[in-house]
Amino acid sequence: MDESIDVDDCLRRWKEGSQAAAEELIQHLFPVISKIVRTHLPRRDDEKDLVQEILMKTFAKLHQFKGDAPITHWVSRLALTTCLDRLRAQKIRPEIRQADLTPEESDVFDAAWLTGSSPDAGAAIAARDLVDKILSSLSPEDRSLILMVDLEGRSLQEIADTMGWSISKVKMRLFRVRPHLRQMIKRLENENEQN
Repeated sequence: MDESIDVDDCLRRWKEGSQAAAEELIQHLFPVISKIVRTHLPRRDDEKDLVQEILMKTFAKLHQFKGDAPITHWVSRLALTTCLDRLRAQKIRPEIRQADLTPEESDVFDAAWLTGSSPDAGAAIAARDLVDKILSSLSPEDRSLILMVDLEGRSLQEIADTMGWSISKVKMRLFRVRPHLRQMIKRLENENEQN
């Protein structure tokens, strides 16, 4: 991302109708939006389509940007909200069962959770799908929270700012969601032992 861009100048030129200014803004914001979409991509959605939708929303709402914070923060919030809305719209089931797993995902679960070994490179896709299924059983907000903490390594303050929550709410949600994930894994282990 080019940090040398003069956002205020680009916004002024964009408001005057400059296509070049719009392209500069897109190049500046694309990496931020793309990273958020990849991290919070709802299942069955195409990354490119969602990034494009967020860019369209950004330009449609750009007149609302007040400049109190960097534009990347404002766009990050818009991107995260769009991803969360998409996740809510999919009405993901609240839990998964061993029977919901494909044979490949079941093998990955057995290797990773029960024996403690790592799956081979060929099972990486099945592992990603298994993690996605487990995370999809969470509410969209909790899923994003876990991804921001455990995958992106964001601080509690960054998460609070992005989600629009207090730090204590972030801590409370983490406190509640982690036991839920452990219960789900334990349930899958028990079902696997019974089979």
